[in-house]
Amino acid sequence: MALISKALLLIDEERWSPRYRYGFAVISVVIATLLRQWADPFMPAGYPFLTYFPAVILTALAAGLWPGIVASLLSGLTAWFFFMPPVRAVALDGPNAFALGFFFLVVAIDIAIIHLIRLALTQLRRERERALRAEETALDHARQREVLFAELQHRVSNNLQLVSALLALQRADITDEGARRVLADAAARLALIGRIHRRLHDPNSSQSDLPLFLRELADDLLAAAGVEGVNCQVSAPSLPLLSEKMVPLALIVAELVSNAMEHGFNGRDGGRIDLVVTPMEGDRLCLIISDDGVGLPPGFDLARTQSLGLRLVKLLAQQIDARFEMRSGRGTEARLVFHPG
Repeated sequence: MALISKALLLIDEERWSPRYRYGFAVISVVIATLLRQWADPFMPAGYPFLTYFPAVILTALAAGLWPGIVASLLSGLTAWFFFMPPVRAVALDGPNAFALGFFFLVVAIDIAIIHLIRLALTQLRRERERALRAEETALDHARQREVLFAELQHRVSNNLQLVSALLALQRADITDEGARRVLADAAARLALIGRIHRRLHDPNSSQSDLPLFLRELADDLLAAAGVEGVNCQVSAPSLPLLSEKMVPLALIVAELVSNAMEHGFNGRDGGRIDLVVTPMEGDRLCLIISDDGVGLPPGFDLARTQSLGLRLVKLLAQQIDARFEMRSGRGTEARLVFHPG
């Protein structure tokens, strides 16, 4: 049965015209007759249908239902006329009639089984083709969604950069120094958000994990600040980027690193900033940003701070359900405990 199924998978009768299919039936019967005639001197009496069973089965396999039926009828009649006594006479007694009927019954069962297998395999092939077409359609839709999403992210990044540039231009028309500083900070933050957004959703980006992202972010911040004496070291486990948390996380890092460069090294030519991410219990991560600067001012209270940047950090920490704290040691140390997922 398994061999028949494999043969049916290899044979496609729909490619054959009816002329070739019925011609195959006639030729198979002729070949079976010649073989039976050739073998007649070597065989004992009887066995008139010996070579016709394979002819009918092969015809049903190769040419289909109706050519198989034609081959069975031609085989039965030819065997009756040439190989059943009285030979070459149109006469049919009881035993011969029983033998002929038994032959037609057997080949009918064979043809029916082959036809049912063929129908099942044809249905299976059609289902497989439909599944392949559906899969190709789904892949096309997925690629289209991916292209549209990438285009959307690109436009969002461009719009953020545009708003940042507009704020920077507007700053030139304002004389109040406090307002100029607020606009400058807002423009810088929007520009940073645009760069982070572009990097996270860039399909051609080489970065694939947290350490590389933090390293490139730190390099961007140092380059934007124009400082040369600050050494920033990054240590983090290799984790995939999670875009829904990486933007607020990157903004927190940017704010704390900028604070360290602006206030921690005041009056110094440079210093050291460490960005360390360590695993904790419960699948949590702890991000530690420390510097060797002057430390926090006396009486500093994170809950009552009026610093816009630190208030922004606290809001972003709440957004990603993280715990944020700061303390002084040999410099300033900020800790952010969060879940990566």
